[in-house]
Amino acid sequence: MMVIPPTMVAAVMPWPWRGRRRRDAALRAILVAAALAWHGFHLEVGAQERTPDPGSWRPVSYSDLTKPSSSNATFADIWKDEIEANNKAYREAGDFRFASGNAPAAEAHFVIWSPAKSVVLSILNAATRCTSKQADAGVRVKLCPMRLVIYEGIRTRVLNADRGCFLELDASAGQSTAIATAYAAYDVPSRTVKTGLVVAGQAVDGCSHAIPVPQ
Repeated sequence: MMVIPPTMVAAVMPWPWRGRRRRDAALRAILVAAALAWHGFHLEVGAQERTPDPGSWRPVSYSDLTKPSSSNATFADIWKDEIEANNKAYREAGDFRFASGNAPAAEAHFVIWSPAKSVVLSILNAATRCTSKQADAGVRVKLCPMRLVIYEGIRTRVLNADRGCFLELDASAGQSTAIATAYAAYDVPSRTVKTGLVVAGQAVDGCSHAIPVPQ
């Protein structure tokens, strides 16, 4: 299994001692929790419950980033720079169909809660940011940028985690999660988020990663 050391891409947000920065950071913390709760992670801000059995493999969740909304705001914020670059590439190619939103983009995520922090692993799927790894009978696997985000109260760290596998299923071809699924888990002793992808009962080579979660 390949271990990918994350690299810092955004400075750690210092504790905002002064009025406006403190209010903005507190609002951000509320929005983060609210957006994650929208996706099924129900909790109250400041009272997170620990994810039960984090080492168990779970299917990842997906978010469509084409139309900005309150339900995808957290994930759109994680990938704001890449989404803007993808939009620019479409415009430069003469494609202005998405002027009221974003050019086609989606993400897959896995979230771990603890009383002190929340950790989000997110993989961005955008045409200009990914490369094809394999495709067969309505199942496509892409290599796409991956980020690890750590929320500790009102402090946020965003880390690059190299590239991960993003699964695309063609529903029109009759494909569903019964044939292919992307999974993730958190290994507590080693403090790593693990990923894997299974197609037709077989693990896809090169899609098993272990991403360290820094202290």
